[in-house]
Amino acid sequence: MTSRTLAAAAFLLVFAAAPASAQGLNDRVASNTKVLAPFKAIVAKANESTVRVRCDDKDAALGTVVFAEGYILTKASELRGHISVRLQDGTEYDAEIVSVHKATDLALLKVDLKGLKPIVFADSKKAPVGNWLAAAGPGSDPIAVGIVSVMTRALTGPDATFVSNNNRGYMGVLIDDDEDGGAKVTEVTPDGAARKAGLKKNDIITEVNGKSVTGHQALRDMLEEFRPGDTVTVKVKREGETLTKKITLTGQTQPKGRSDLQNSMGGELSGRRTGFPAILQTDMILEPKNCGGPVVDLDGNVLGINIARAGRVETWILPGENIRPLLVDMKAGKFPPVSVKKDEKGSK
Repeated sequence: MTSRTLAAAAFLLVFAAAPASAQGLNDRVASNTKVLAPFKAIVAKANESTVRVRCDDKDAALGTVVFAEGYILTKASELRGHISVRLQDGTEYDAEIVSVHKATDLALLKVDLKGLKPIVFADSKKAPVGNWLAAAGPGSDPIAVGIVSVMTRALTGPDATFVSNNNRGYMGVLIDDDEDGGAKVTEVTPDGAARKAGLKKNDIITEVNGKSVTGHQALRDMLEEFRPGDTVTVKVKREGETLTKKITLTGQTQPKGRSDLQNSMGGELSGRRTGFPAILQTDMILEPKNCGGPVVDLDGNVLGINIARAGRVETWILPGENIRPLLVDMKAGKFPPVSVKKDEKGSK
């Protein structure tokens, strides 16, 4: 009996005994080693190209080897602090960021190592609804399994145009462009970082850590490079005076909407889960720290990279056909990471 047949048979057994709800089924599958066991052969090759990405000695994401000379793709918005990569044999290497492609939330890391086994991406568009998928991991087992719930599609509306990254640092302000340049504070969030630092409505933020702020979008882009707990030095104009303030950034302080609350009941969601050009949707239950690794079908074809835990029973895969055209340019450093000077005294 082939591994493909064994995997399908295992899921038939789960369906027969599973609870009625989709959540109950996924919980049962995610925790059942006997169900996952038939998928070992399916993910075996992809596992050899999967690594654990760690930031400040904590698991942050998975990585996918794409070039043998030490180049590894991972989820950019999960990266912070000192980055290292742990291989299957337990050895760990320091890593540097070569490129960051913001539209896909991919970062290309480089480790001083040769002879790695790179992934070969297949097209995801041929994967029909109902097909089983398995997420590769840095060990011998798959880290999750599930089915295609929506075929590969281009995103539209807010999911495509609005990039929200809850992993970044927040000042706790609403901002707009000022006609003379800078970002104008239109509202200061109660108990937010900016209020604690003494910022007020109508202040004009002109600098962050010595870098000029040209408008509200420039400020948002700068904050993408900081994390909660980082301290930044800002210059603001207030009634003809220029003031200097130190702000220790926080996480997002806005109250969650009903859909956010419902989604989060199934576990932690990815900090960034919008703004992708296209996705393949699956019902896998995947922790955010396990995004960034490859996903295979029952024939072992790598259809893409898990890019976000987007909902209670919804994980998004960045399709292989969207990744392949980026690889050479990313390796050449055509999307360099933004270098932001940290506050030497206050940053963490």
